[in-house]
Order: sequence, then structure tokens, then C-alpha cells
Amino acid sequence: MIEIYLLEQLTTFAKCGTLSRAAEELHITQPALSRSMKKIEEEFGVPLFDRAKSKIVLNETGKIAAQYAARVLESDREMIERTVAFDRSRRTITLGACASLPARMLMPALHEAYRGMAVTTELSDDEKLIRGLKNHIYQLVILHELPESVEDGEIFCRSYMEERLAVTFPADHPLATRQEITFQDLSGLSILAHGGSGFWIDICRKNLPDTKLLIQDNMDMLSEIVDASTLPVFNSDRAVKEHEDAEGRVTVPIADEAAHVTYYLACLKGEEKRYRDLNFGGI
Repeated sequence: MIEIYLLEQLTTFAKCGTLSRAAEELHITQPALSRSMKKIEEEFGVPLFDRAKSKIVLNETGKIAAQYAARVLESDREMIERTVAFDRSRRTITLGACASLPARMLMPALHEAYRGMAVTTELSDDEKLIRGLKNHIYQLVILHELPESVEDGEIFCRSYMEERLAVTFPADHPLATRQEITFQDLSGLSILAHGGSGFWIDICRKNLPDTKLLIQDNMDMLSEIVDASTLPVFNSDRAVKEHEDAEGRVTVPIADEAAHVTYYLACLKGEEKRYRDLNFGGI
């Protein structure tokens, strides 16, 4: 059995191309790396390198060995990751979400259903959430698009809630009197936004190329800026239901289809019974 550190050094050498650059990346001496390459060649029992004066390069056999070494290392990392994630899942419910608001609304139901277990939340994009679900990093994920994995039966998915993007204006703003607005109406404005909005930021950037987004990651800081300024701020119909508009401000929904999303709650197929009886509080 070839030791893992030798495989790591071989793949690093294959990536860097020279002993000196590989040794620098690995934080070891060049002679030590040279000895490791000689040792791994002996382990394989076939020549892996072409040698010239003060230089070695991978031959065709060595390149194949490096490719397989990379696969072994990936499998090793996946083994550790999945084992740790499985152990954590016995004591912790980890919810992955594409945006903070739908996750925050689900947390009370999770705490109620799994008393005695820790419940944590992580924000990420849909692709990483699905990958994390399959690798048992998350037990549940909230997505804003129906995943393709539903079709192959690997993932169980159900609709969770809907949300429509809106903008909260000072009451004397020209757009504050409208029943609804469009992205075009917001062109050229400067608008505050919360960094935890996740994919909503990408949607705004795509549909508002001429609008200046003033993003604040800290919600308390964002609230202070809103209170101290006349700048509009992105909001949503769901957020407004949770908190009434501040005095002197009006929230107007965005009519464009891109400003409306349906969230989906997903888990691995076979785990749906565990979460089927969650009380969503009428969501």
C-alpha cells in the first residue's frame, strides 16, 4: 500500500512540473522530495520519470500514475468528509439554504421537531447545496430551483414557500406611490441590499446592470443605514409580513417574473419520512 503522503507529493509534482516548485508548495526540501519520488517509483516497480542532469520529468507511465493518485486522494478526502458528516448528523441537523429568510422561517419548526439536537444553518448556492446533501454534509436544503436529481429519484423535494422581491422607499419617493414596479423603473438608482440575500443579489445584478447595489453583510448595520438615510432598500413580501415597514417608508413589490421565486425543501430519497411531519406553521 502506497502511503498517502507519497501520492500527495506525486500529484503536486505533476501539477508544478519541477522539483523546486513542488518542494516549495509542499514546504519540504528539494532533496526530501527527490527521495520521495524515488521511493514511490520503487513502490510502483516501474519507471515513472525521465531523468536528465539535475532534472526529472514524468514519463507517460508517470503521468498515468499521477492521474490515479489524484483519484485516490479525492476518494480519501470524500471518505473522511462523509464519515465526519455522518457522525455529525447523528447529533446535529444541518440545514443548507440558498437565502437567509426561508432558512430563518424554518428554524423554529426544526428546533421543535428535534429537541435535544443542535440545529445549524449554512448559506450557499443551489449547486453546492445539492452536492453537500448527497455527501451528507446537510440533512435538509432549501433551493430556489427544482433540482434535476429529483427526476433520477436520488432526492426527495417538495415546494416550501414563495417569495417576491420588493423595494422599500421613503414615503416621498416618486416610486413609493406605485402599486408595483419593474426592474426597469429601478435603473440608475442606488439601492441598499443585505449580503445574506444569497441568489437574490445575483438576480439583481443580472436585471439591474445600471443600478448601484450598496451591499451590507451585517443586518444591524444595514438597519442603521436605512434609518439614517433616504436610500431605498431591497425587501420582499415575506420579510414585510414578518416586520412592518418603518414609519415614513413604503414597500412596493417588483412585478417582473425574475423577481418571484418558489423555494423547495429537499432531502435524500429515503429520508423524507423523517421530515414529513415538520410543522411549517402554515408556510
